[in-house]
Amino acid sequence: MAAKYEIERFNGSNFSLWKMRIKTILRKDNCLAAIGDRPAKITDNAKWNEMDDNAIANIHLALADEVISSVAEKKIAKEIWETLTKLYESKSLHNKIFLKRRLYTIRMAETMAVTDHINTIRTLFSQLTTLGQQIEESERAELLLQSLPDSYDQLIINLTNNILTDYLVFDDVAAAILEEENRRKNKGDKNSSNQAEALLVSRGRSTERGSNGSQRQWRSKSKSKKTVKCYNCGRKGHFKKDCWFKKGIENTAESSKPQGCVASTSEDGEVLYSEAATISTDREELTEVWLIDSGATWHMTPNRDWFHTYEPISGGKVFMGDNHALEIAGIGNIKLKMYDGLIRTITGVRHVKDLKKNLLSVGQFDSLGCKI
Repeated sequence: MAAKYEIERFNGSNFSLWKMRIKTILRKDNCLAAIGDRPAKITDNAKWNEMDDNAIANIHLALADEVISSVAEKKIAKEIWETLTKLYESKSLHNKIFLKRRLYTIRMAETMAVTDHINTIRTLFSQLTTLGQQIEESERAELLLQSLPDSYDQLIINLTNNILTDYLVFDDVAAAILEEENRRKNKGDKNSSNQAEALLVSRGRSTERGSNGSQRQWRSKSKSKKTVKCYNCGRKGHFKKDCWFKKGIENTAESSKPQGCVASTSEDGEVLYSEAATISTDREELTEVWLIDSGATWHMTPNRDWFHTYEPISGGKVFMGDNHALEIAGIGNIKLKMYDGLIRTITGVRHVKDLKKNLLSVGQFDSLGCKI
């Protein structure tokens, strides 16, 4: 027994999608020719009438009540088809402009499933194609990226900044977005990255669960000068503003030499921020301090000698806030020494010679599941 296929009844919206489905059913029942002119090779009137009746039955069954009344008086399948096309597939300039405006302004909500959003865009592509408006493959991919919410900015940057990619393919971009959605669903609260351990920002509070299951919070107690650690020289017993190294009391060649990247930490061991233990006799340079930046695309530094591993690259650029482009000279890993002597590795750091600061990217840490 042949399988019976049903489609959603056409109610006046999304005619192009319904048309594709009903044509599939008519083709399967060998009566698709009935919606057009009678082929010369079909000379048997009985056979043609049977095809026409089958086509009319299939079309009627696929129309909602509010639509079927508009074709109730039509006697052959061709007339029904032409009437529906004239009513719901107008090739007017107004209809084309409406669809294009919707396509170029569509925006995916944060709570919307990626699959549903991609299907909506594909439907708009299909409707415009039916109206004779062809959209190139690369533009389709760009429109899909453009329609994503702000939380996908890092993915967009990664896809478009790949120097090996000069032509985006819609299906490849869609697959990358679906993969990103799955990664977010599976990530949860898991945090096994070393960077998450090393760069956890302390809020100055601790939380402990009591014996009855409730939580209690208290503020951190202020520390005496005996236990504080200077962010300038790394020694205990004084604050950075009182550091004698900074004032030049021990201004030797050794003290002014960069000692590598060292993390300054609080008493309870949680890292507040990282800075290079480089001593300046007159002022503190921003190139000696790591800044956590929510707007940075990558981890970046102008200091070539900080890299543990390094690979020169050419052709890459990074744009600053004023749209000024700086050239990326290389990429590699930098090791940071923590308060307890442990070494943590920051991977994928870009070497930008003309950069004035050392930036740690919140987006990069977020993609690894780190908590900032």
